[in-house]
Amino acid sequence: MGHERIGFLPRTKHWKAIIDQLAEFDDNNESLAQIANGTLSNVKKTYGSMPYDESVIKALKYLVTLSVSAKKENQIDFLKEHGYVVDENLSLFSLVRSAKSLITTENGSLEFNKIVRDAILQTITAYERNNRDDQLSLFREQPSSVWSKIGSGAVFCELARSFFAAFTDRYLKYYLEREAASSINDYRSIEVFSKKLSEQAEAISHHAFETSKIMQSFAAGWYNKYAKDSIPSTKEIIDFLRVSFGKMREELRREADEL
Repeated sequence: MGHERIGFLPRTKHWKAIIDQLAEFDDNNESLAQIANGTLSNVKKTYGSMPYDESVIKALKYLVTLSVSAKKENQIDFLKEHGYVVDENLSLFSLVRSAKSLITTENGSLEFNKIVRDAILQTITAYERNNRDDQLSLFREQPSSVWSKIGSGAVFCELARSFFAAFTDRYLKYYLEREAASSINDYRSIEVFSKKLSEQAEAISHHAFETSKIMQSFAAGWYNKYAKDSIPSTKEIIDFLRVSFGKMREELRREADEL
């Protein structure tokens, strides 16, 4: 596909450094090791099944469809034909509403579905905020030009990376809290750990964003091959997710080896 090869990534704050900061909650290094290893183990295991998850497939399709729509003669009509509930201004509010109605699950975990959907909402909100000249508003009086300019591999890889970063960020924090609850025996230590986790929230978010870089150039190449003129098939979307999550899973494996 001709995409750039990216090796293991340097980070401002490695996973081990984040865990070391959390260590102040307790003197029990064994508990800390269980939390750190358990978190990465669960995230890696989850990433193995993510390419086939209904919510994740719908989330990626949501981004791809939105991007492809920018190349259509009538973007609004194209989106409506594919189930989006958008207004004539293509406001952020209507895109958020569309995401909530499209990214659903029949048989999967509602808790997991919310994590995926919230990651998409963060992605589109951040993109509009970062690409608007005027102040962000959910209710627009004039049509936005932001979403009419996203029909390229470069923009799609930016959106995809943002989604993977937001998803990873939420999942790392989710599993850290869950592992802490099962590894720490007293309520006071759990409270202290939760406080330290909040203090490290920015570092964890940055870690997730840097980890997601490993799939960014692949996303651009995939888009230019499979989504240049039409929405990719479900199989093609699953293949994209399989490779992307595989890259991130390998990066997390390296993090686990460093602990």
